Amino acid sequence: MRPRQTAAIAAITCFACALASCSLGGVNPDNAAALDAIAHGQSGTEVTVDGPVVRVLSTHSGAQGVHEQFIVAVRANSAEQDVLVADNISIGRAAPVHQGDDVTVRGELAIDPGGPVIHWTHHDPRGRHQSGFVRLGGVLYD
Repeated sequence: MRPRQTAAIAAITCFACALASCSLGGVNPDNAAALDAIAHGQSGTEVTVDGPVVRVLSTHSGAQGVHEQFIVAVRANSAEQDVLVADNISIGRAAPVHQGDDVTVRGELAIDPGGPVIHWTHHDPRGRHQSGFVRLGGVLYD
């Protein structure tokens, strides 16, 4: 490969990485930090994780709206934790997730008796919470 071609490929790669970062709102997944927050019972912590969807659950309607629910395997080093994602689709768009899909999720961690949950995975119309999202196939659902 000629030096000019190598430089062009490097520039395109750099641009693609920057674009991916922008599409996540400048926030990169940090599974290790999320697993640490779970281990220390830190409800209310904003987390960004990525991993495969291991199970899609039924949609749940409640006082806070309609939520799509799915479980993501969050892995870092040798640690792994299944985390429930409760995405309020009364506020944000539903992400068409399927078992085996790789997703990135940003939201607020809650430590519930049944296990860890990430919620507020959408914008907050009242501006009380940081905006969250579900990213699937390069598309942000917020």
